[in-house]
Amino acid sequence: MPLSSVPFVIEFPFVLGRPALLPDPWTTAPAPCVLEARRRIEAAGFVPAGFTGRVGLMLVEHDGIVRAEALLEPVRAELMTRWQDATAALVQPRVEDEDVREALLVDGKGRGTTFREVLAEVFAPFPDRDDDHGGREQRARRAVWRGFLTDGLDDPCVRLLMRRNADPARRDSSRLIALTSWWRGPSPGWDIRHDGTFCAPKSGARFLLSKLLEGIPHEPPRPQQDPAGTAEPEVLYEDDFMVVVDKPARLASVPGGSETTSAREILERTRGELFVVHRLDMGTSGVLAFAKTKEALRPLNLAFADRTAQKTYIARLEGLLEGEERQQGSIALPIALHWFERPKQCVLPVSEGGREALTDYEVIGVEDTPEGLKSLVSLHPRTGRTHQLRVHCAHPEGLGLPIDGDPFYGTRGLLEETREHRLCLHAASLRITHPMTGRPLEITSPFDFPTF
Repeated sequence: MPLSSVPFVIEFPFVLGRPALLPDPWTTAPAPCVLEARRRIEAAGFVPAGFTGRVGLMLVEHDGIVRAEALLEPVRAELMTRWQDATAALVQPRVEDEDVREALLVDGKGRGTTFREVLAEVFAPFPDRDDDHGGREQRARRAVWRGFLTDGLDDPCVRLLMRRNADPARRDSSRLIALTSWWRGPSPGWDIRHDGTFCAPKSGARFLLSKLLEGIPHEPPRPQQDPAGTAEPEVLYEDDFMVVVDKPARLASVPGGSETTSAREILERTRGELFVVHRLDMGTSGVLAFAKTKEALRPLNLAFADRTAQKTYIARLEGLLEGEERQQGSIALPIALHWFERPKQCVLPVSEGGREALTDYEVIGVEDTPEGLKSLVSLHPRTGRTHQLRVHCAHPEGLGLPIDGDPFYGTRGLLEETREHRLCLHAASLRITHPMTGRPLEITSPFDFPTF
């Protein structure tokens, strides 16, 4: 099925509260007006039976009437394959310079930029090299980036906004109030998708949307932590060489991205410079260690690199892990960066860039929640890949149950991006040898997941 070229349009009176500004489509849960628009679009039969791919939605307001426009981006048939058969070339296709697509991106002020000009801007800081000085490698990297941004050009949110901005009458007379997408159909075997899940625009779309949104009032990316309301993480262990704290959920381990504060930055206010030993995902709470001296840093880094540092996590899954044979075991699925959907990860063969990843697990209890019974599992990663535990829980060939509250791999997607929810993953203990004394340490932190 080719990309849909003409949007499906419905209009209805505005009866639901609307955002003051266009929300950031990467970090904001869909508003009630979005949920209502999706209900009406799907009830009208716009999404055909058997469709697999993204449905993009744009809402604009004019004189109290909401106009909802939707576009389809079907997944390429060859992508619907088992992870064992997936290749890097398949999931992140390259685009050579002579194959660059012609497209015009018009921003909110009516200023046009060609897609080729966008690519030239991306590559401008990196002058051409000859073959004796890395030219072949540079051309290969540029082909990947062209593929990355071309994939973003196909994102239905990008296409909807391009159409709107190209029409001066619509651009000047309506207010953009929502831009989002959701997945319909089964997941490719190498990816993790759930039917009906709201998802952020593709990574390649982020740069393009930043161009298209110039001149349109919109929210900047939201930091997940309020710097003014962030208390110092609780210290679990400290001496002259290291400090170990209980990091709260939604606090970054180190500075980066849109986050204006982090556990390291808070601790450095009273301790001076600290050195990173390992990291926890922003959504993950629990035991986090820093070195206080360079002398202690090297043995601590070695302990994590050679896996003598042992970590135990507790997670609550979205449902009940049933069957006696599934109460404990190991998961071995190689993990790679999902380059077109970063920071998400995917499952690829080692020969195609996947990195071996192994997790031991054991069911340790059950929680009764308003949504039903949910399993509590103890997770012991034997490797340290990005999002390893989240992928190993969510993938059908892992546990097949996402970690509760996971906006990347869970069944609710961006609907998890509220203050009432959180990723129910907690670093419960760290066993490590003291970097200077050689004394064994075991540092623990109890988990406390909210009920939802």
